[in-house]
Formats: sequence, C-alpha cells, structure tokens
Amino acid sequence: MQQNILYFLCYNTLVMNYETLKKQIEELARIAGKKILSADAAALHDVTITTKSSRRDLVTSMDLAIQRMLMTELKKLVPECCFLCEESVPEMEDAIITDADDIARGICFIIDPIDGTSNFVHGNRHSCTSIAMVQDGAAQIGVIYDPYRDELFSARKGFGCSLNGEKLPVFDASMKNEITVFGTAPYDDSTNGPTFRLAEMLYELSSDVRRTGSAALDCCWTACGRFGLYAELSLSAWDFAAGKLIAEETGCIVTAIDGQPLTFKGKPSILCGRPTAVREFSEAEWRL
Repeated sequence: MQQNILYFLCYNTLVMNYETLKKQIEELARIAGKKILSADAAALHDVTITTKSSRRDLVTSMDLAIQRMLMTELKKLVPECCFLCEESVPEMEDAIITDADDIARGICFIIDPIDGTSNFVHGNRHSCTSIAMVQDGAAQIGVIYDPYRDELFSARKGFGCSLNGEKLPVFDASMKNEITVFGTAPYDDSTNGPTFRLAEMLYELSSDVRRTGSAALDCCWTACGRFGLYAELSLSAWDFAAGKLIAEETGCIVTAIDGQPLTFKGKPSILCGRPTAVREFSEAEWRL
C-alpha cells in the first residue's frame, strides 16, 4: 500500500512538472514570436539574409537570434538537456547534437526558430517557431506559435492538443471533402519532379491543394481541420518534431509517405492526416 502511494505521489509530481515545463515553453515561443513581429514591422531593415545549401535555403540573423535565446532559456529550465536545431550557434555547440541517435538519450529539445524562413524574408506572414521536447527518443511536448495569427498550438503526449488554450477535437475526414497540402524541399532539387507529381495526385484525390512554405504549420493546420492531409518528400526533424505530436494528439496518423514509422534520422518524407484520408492516399494507384 505504501509503495502504491509513493508511486502515485511521484506520478503526480511528474505530471505537474511536465505541465509546468509546457507552459514555460509556450511562453518562450511567444517571446520568439514577438521578435519575428518586430522584424516584420521594421520591414527587415536590420535583418541580414544569407543562403545555406542552395539559393532557396535561407537563414537570417533573426533565426540565429531566436535560436540562441531559446537554447539559453531552455538550458536554464533543463540544465542537462541537449539540442537538435536547424541553425548553428557556435558558442553553444557543446550542447548541440548532430547524430540523431543521441536523441534517444535523456532530454533533447528539437528547435526550428523560424519555420517558413522564405515566407518571413518575403513578407508573406506565414511562419512560426517550433519547439519539441523529446525524452528518451519520444516527443513528450510540442509547441508551435504563429505570431501573425496569434495562434499557439500546444500538446503533451497522451493529454491532447490545444489551440490558444481550447482543446482540439479528435475526428476523421475523407480526402475528397478536404483541402490537402504539400511541401517542397529547397535544399534538394532532385525531389522537384516527384514533388509536383505528388501535388497533382493530391489535387485529383481532394477538394483542392495548397503549398504554404511551413511544414510545422501544415501539421498544425491538419491537426485543427483546415487541411485533411499533408505530404512532403524530404524534411528534417526540426520541421516536424513538434507538429507530429500536435497532429497525433488530435487523432491524425503521421508516418513516412510509404506508411513506415517516421523517425528523426536523416531527411525523411512525411504523411500526416485523418485516418480515412491517409487510407485513401495509401490505396491510390500512383508512383513518384
């Protein structure tokens, strides 16, 4: 009996700490959003823009500033944590991992300071900050904040997902009645042909098709029902880590595009959607 009481108390402490940590991460995401809006209001005059792997793969000084802030503050919350991030911050390189296998050991924050950098640079006002907390290889907390719409998507594994504090429902949907969305890979032109064949297939199977430029928000918009299904052929862990958990907590199926488990390694594909929509996609006759 005493053992059961001790377990209950420890379990309640763990739940309380997770919930407190989620709220702290939410606040950091909002701070990041304020920085994005401040740069946008200044018409990016004080933001430097450079390229990475290709002319389409952009990074700005704001990406780096936000990532530096998030890493510093998250390290205060969880001193033993490590990071898997889109951008390089040399002064904190000791805490950054490059081998995805290291995610399975302890607590790792997977961060995209500005998902939708090209949108940010061009003033398209469809970008977000994405933060996932992964413990022993499994995402436990996912937070994505869109400052332009003031929309905060937040999830804890097993506890559902909320949008601005309101719990999102679990539901199903067919592709034929829904808008679908696809993504492109600015760092890998070899996917161009297959990607647009995929877009044609989505268009034929669904009500209409979109391409937004933010994988994280594509997951969130699928989670809240604005899209019925999202597919992309090549992306990185920071693009989908938080969004995957958010979508799954609303009943979405999230896998690689061939139905295999989605992992944080390499640059996998993604298929995210309502169970019926995913089944319809998987049963369609098509090839890339």
